[in-house]
Amino acid sequence: MKKQPILSLLGPILATAFIGLSTQGSGALAQTCPAPSNNDLFNLSLCVEGELASAGSNSLMDIIDQIDESQLQGRFPGYEEGVSAGEFRLDVRGLPVTLGYDRDSTTLVFTVPSLGINESFSGGTRDISNDLFEDYIKQNGDDILRELLRVSAVDPLAGNPASVQSQMAAGDFAAGVDPVYDTLKPGSSFGLGARFGSYSTGQFTQNVFTLPLSYVYTFSNYDRLIVRLPLTYMDVDGASAYRGNLGLAYKKNLTRRWALTPALGYGIAGSTDLGSLGHIFSGSLTSDLMLYDDSKYQLSMGNMAGYYLTLPVRLGDYSVDYDLKNTIIRNGLLFSTPLPHSLWGREFSVDLYLTDTRFFGDALYTIISRRSASALDRGDRRTNWRRTCPATRSASA
Repeated sequence: MKKQPILSLLGPILATAFIGLSTQGSGALAQTCPAPSNNDLFNLSLCVEGELASAGSNSLMDIIDQIDESQLQGRFPGYEEGVSAGEFRLDVRGLPVTLGYDRDSTTLVFTVPSLGINESFSGGTRDISNDLFEDYIKQNGDDILRELLRVSAVDPLAGNPASVQSQMAAGDFAAGVDPVYDTLKPGSSFGLGARFGSYSTGQFTQNVFTLPLSYVYTFSNYDRLIVRLPLTYMDVDGASAYRGNLGLAYKKNLTRRWALTPALGYGIAGSTDLGSLGHIFSGSLTSDLMLYDDSKYQLSMGNMAGYYLTLPVRLGDYSVDYDLKNTIIRNGLLFSTPLPHSLWGREFSVDLYLTDTRFFGDALYTIISRRSASALDRGDRRTNWRRTCPATRSASA
């Protein structure tokens, strides 16, 4: 199949833009048509023969509806088809894009300033110039896709704490260090719960609702096979996005105080509202080292290194390929102390977390993320393999 990269789900909005411009018409107005002034995820300004129209929305499809040909005809009743000058300036989740024609010109001008793109397409007619532009986008869209991950605070694929890439890294790290796993007895355990999180990045807020499904098999030597399947719905100021990932990890206890956890993962995220679609494969290794352990307190350190890369998404004859490659380093400390009394007949511990996550490789909106948290966990981590393995059992265990 011939590879034809496109701008993910952003293809339709650009297609609509240049179809509309073929009946209207940039270069001459580039210094007079203002940048979009709205504060939505998608914002546009359209200037035709000195007249200005603007629109904004948090949904890609809403923007498409506002710039279809009938809407443009209603906004600019005085245009001359194939003659009028016009400029279309679009803010795509923080990425400025410009399309336009000079008056009496069939040359379409396309610019993306942050990437240094300034291309002209001359086909003899505006329709043919538009076709040339479409071919260019199909063949040169990868750089623009990656740039969106650098400038957009809310892409569901990568670049922010709520993205599937960030959540895959957090899940891989948790598989290696989460004390909940250390309290499980030999045999099978299933997990089902509900989580809510809210992230403010840039000027937007992401509300995240997750159904964390999991399965853990604890072996007689207290090694563990961990399977995770979190499914998530995200609301981004009214725009909807979805993500999910499958993680497979094996936690191997090497000594009484040290365990290593290799993990593999696959994640997918998409949103028609945000114009994003992609999937990621990952591999990671997490170290969990107990630094201090007595009858009242425990302090452990977790260190993870992982590699995360996007895969092409094929839709018919088209392929969406972010070609994103990142190495993620996550380090953290966990302080834990058991409650002095049981609750409802069960033992609990209070856990305090501090993590630092850093992203290397292709540019992302967020490259450093720090998090602190507290939790009330069921069970006492001291009862795990590290204290009860027959080879290392102590008299006080």
